Amino acid sequence: MTAALQKSTAVLAAIDGGASKTILRLLTPDGVVLGEGRSGPANVATDPDQACASIEAALRDALIAAQLQRHDIGREGLRVYAGAGVAGAEVAGRAAVIRDAFPDFAALVTRTDAYTSCLGAHGGKDGAVVAIGTGSVGYAISGDQSHRVGGWGFPQGDEGGGAWIGLQAVRHVLHCHDGREPKTDLFQRIWAKLDQDGTGDPLGWAIGASASRFATLTPIVISASHDRDQVASKILHDAAKEIANISSTLLKNKPFLHLPLSILGGLAPILLPYLPETTKKLIVAPKGDALDGAASLARKAWMKQEELFQGP
Repeated sequence: MTAALQKSTAVLAAIDGGASKTILRLLTPDGVVLGEGRSGPANVATDPDQACASIEAALRDALIAAQLQRHDIGREGLRVYAGAGVAGAEVAGRAAVIRDAFPDFAALVTRTDAYTSCLGAHGGKDGAVVAIGTGSVGYAISGDQSHRVGGWGFPQGDEGGGAWIGLQAVRHVLHCHDGREPKTDLFQRIWAKLDQDGTGDPLGWAIGASASRFATLTPIVISASHDRDQVASKILHDAAKEIANISSTLLKNKPFLHLPLSILGGLAPILLPYLPETTKKLIVAPKGDALDGAASLARKAWMKQEELFQGP
């Protein structure tokens, strides 16, 4: 065992299992990082087996970095208290799938990745977040109550996210192709991208395209907007309106009124300037990320168990 574990046999595992990657960080209860591992996607709603396998792979890498072995867990007094934020965990029964896959853990608390992102952004305290990446979702925590807005997936939801922005660009290209709208610089740039991808056919490119593929068009929209293309700028303005709507809906009812709001994700700095002032006034800088939120869950599980061990 490492020197950091000589005085304690309890280890915290913070797990961030997202739709594209998984990160697992091992820490001592007082926050010293022991090791970190990374692996593939962990969406427990769409592929439970892959989600569990990704967490296991990240765990093994983190253990190697911490100079520990997999069989140390549950033996020699090494107790692992884990907090996990996993995509798809809101689906009934899916959190139990993760828990049951790791019976040698002393405790494993599983929530959605949106929940741990919110928890981390506000240092474990009450607050709200809107995360904008390929998709979009709003989440708020107040005491033991939580509330989600959006995050329904693409194309039926995830308004304002990267895939949604890409979809608006493709619609513009189709309208220009028909003659319903005048051809713009954005049209030319998107058309060039389709040629580069080997199709040159917007319909053929779009049919069956994933959210990630639509999101690859977002940088083109951003670049065209910087070059004063009016359609590109309108798409970003419309995306910001969707994010503002998610934000206001998230905070309009008790007990979520007046919570601090953080905007997270890769598109956050892009869309922030387009948000209305009423939304900007609510925004605070995030204090941490989803891993920090997962660590908070793990620490609470450890503290609860310690109280049981020590008694009244």
